[in-house]
Amino acid sequence: MRHGVNRRASARGHPALARAVATAVVLLLPAACRRAGDAPSGQKALPAPAATLPARPTSLRSGPLFAPASFPTLPPASDDDLLPPAADLPLARRAIQVARGAERVVDADRARAAGLTVVDLSDDWAPAVFADGTAPDGTLLPNRYRAVFVGLASDRTDGDGQPLGPGEKNFLELYGIPPTLSVLRERFLADAARACDPTFDVGTLLATDGIETWGAATEQKEQAKQRLRAQRLEAARAAADADTLEALAAADPRYAKEVKAHRRAEAERAAFAEIEKRLACEGFDLRKHGAGRYDSVMRKAMFDFQQKHTVIDQADIKRSTLETLSRPLLANDYAALRRVLAERVADAGGILEDGSASSRPAAAGGPATYLGADGARHPVPDLVGEATDRLMARLELGTPEQALAFFRRHPAADFRALRAAVRLPPLPEYYGGRTGTMDLSAEIDRGDVWYDFPFNDAGVRQPQPRERFPAFTLFVRWRGERLPLVHWRTTVGGWRSELASDGQEYYRYKDSDVGPRVWRHIVAAPVWIPPPSSPLGSMVKEKKVNGAFVRVTNYDETGPGYLSAYGLAAAIHEQALKGPGGVTYFDNGIRTHGSFDYTSLRGRFSHGCHRLYNNLAVRLFSFVLKHRRVRTLGPIALGARRWFYSKGEVFEMRLPSRGFYFELTPPLSVETLEGRIKGTREKPIAGYVRKPGVKYATVAPPAATNNPESKAGGVEAP
Repeated sequence: MRHGVNRRASARGHPALARAVATAVVLLLPAACRRAGDAPSGQKALPAPAATLPARPTSLRSGPLFAPASFPTLPPASDDDLLPPAADLPLARRAIQVARGAERVVDADRARAAGLTVVDLSDDWAPAVFADGTAPDGTLLPNRYRAVFVGLASDRTDGDGQPLGPGEKNFLELYGIPPTLSVLRERFLADAARACDPTFDVGTLLATDGIETWGAATEQKEQAKQRLRAQRLEAARAAADADTLEALAAADPRYAKEVKAHRRAEAERAAFAEIEKRLACEGFDLRKHGAGRYDSVMRKAMFDFQQKHTVIDQADIKRSTLETLSRPLLANDYAALRRVLAERVADAGGILEDGSASSRPAAAGGPATYLGADGARHPVPDLVGEATDRLMARLELGTPEQALAFFRRHPAADFRALRAAVRLPPLPEYYGGRTGTMDLSAEIDRGDVWYDFPFNDAGVRQPQPRERFPAFTLFVRWRGERLPLVHWRTTVGGWRSELASDGQEYYRYKDSDVGPRVWRHIVAAPVWIPPPSSPLGSMVKEKKVNGAFVRVTNYDETGPGYLSAYGLAAAIHEQALKGPGGVTYFDNGIRTHGSFDYTSLRGRFSHGCHRLYNNLAVRLFSFVLKHRRVRTLGPIALGARRWFYSKGEVFEMRLPSRGFYFELTPPLSVETLEGRIKGTREKPIAGYVRKPGVKYATVAPPAATNNPESKAGGVEAP
């Protein structure tokens, strides 16, 4: 079985790709929704303006992607929840608790009987959406991606199932695969043994808001310009008999701008020198790096650091990267531990609320509350954050030092089957009981939508500002109200470039269907079927296998895998059509799905689908499966095969399965709102549109077709 490749393993195996990953990562990201032969836009990805960046979570405890600078004080764990130590238990019945520094093994069955939750801390854990299923006749339906997920999280294998080399790490948390606790244990112990934290100057590191970076050739030119500017300013200062450059600028305002730029460059160079020390301190290999240069070695180390600590800067050195670099090593490790435990406890408790619904903007309805049995209104809680607090309090993991002590007393072998018993926060009334089904529905607000063509007659891109961005909300109906449980940023379609059948690139509006739809199927590790127009170059990759570089079929974008066009999990949007023969379902290729293209969540567009961070998509669909009636269909056969020729070699692509399917009975309602239409056009332009200023060989654009086989989901599943 093929799986989405570990991008990092590919980068190690091919130097050119490693440089591309570090310098132009966005250009390698697949479109997270493909419809009717969509191709990557080919547009240069520009940094999102500040207004489009995701707000730092109001609750530092449950933010999915940002490591907090400080940590909340944990509530004290209650002694009432302590169970007596138990000896001679079989492995399946063992769980741990900690009280006043002493760890004890307790009976997991007794813990459940007492209303406690047993949280899986083992290296074999995978979210519920990757669980095996059972057919109506009792046949086991193995969810095969589960083993891949576990291998990636444990740093044992890459996405193709190949063993990692000595010292190689996956760093896939940003892609929805958090590290296991044994991987975190290795980090904690290694970082605790380093004595280099005091060797870099935090004040110098944080003296700038960011460091401007360039490619290798441009960097040399820019550094030469800076040297000439410094010489010119020093000569002017001496000629003016000024004590400092600032005095020169005050006396002659003509130099004010240059002095400011010079001081900024000085601050950036000084900060860069501290970054070099900091990365070396953490063990990143800079042996072939040229001091003071942002060369390929340094870029890769920076990219690895950002992936390891879930910083969405993609080798750019922005303030978020500088802040993360400025923290002690164990503080960053502790933040990772919180994030890992949050996913474990959310899965074990069957909970989803992360505080995002209570911080909804007024345009989306404002903070979420619900009517309790006491007649009062209560805020929808941050259950994931509170549950994480309780788990960490029960294990006495209140500080990085306590976490280090935890890992020191547990050898790596313990994490093969480690579990913890904890009393989680009581579920709100709207859950209807821990095992009850919930009347869930989803809504997607498209935000501000522009149908106007984004270029003028001269080929100049026109501004199309957005104040409201697309948002996904999951609701539960309770006492006649729809209560929002989570409110997350998502994506909708927009103007994208596309390779047409004549081999030329046009623009086309990739619309996101408006109106009521249903989720009938949730798919774990979904597969995308590439259309015949897919560039052959993207279907072959080089990687190192058994010490040698080989060219192999590239399953990155097709999946299954975290790099696939549909990410780790997806829900299919279908239109329920009532007819004489009953209800039929129409699939127009739109999904709500995970995506490893996390930068698109910062304000860019999809090809029509609604993207979520991979970890949130996995958490969402695991929650839905636990609180709806579900029929497990298992792997749906596809049997697609395609041969293609590339650089003198014939390759074969095999896609035996569409993914692992779950059927919701009844389907879950989801509605996409039209949003606010901006500009002059009220409807999108159909078909291909030429970009002004581009010479085309044909007289008119070819007709745009919607071939179901070219959609990411392929033809309708049963």
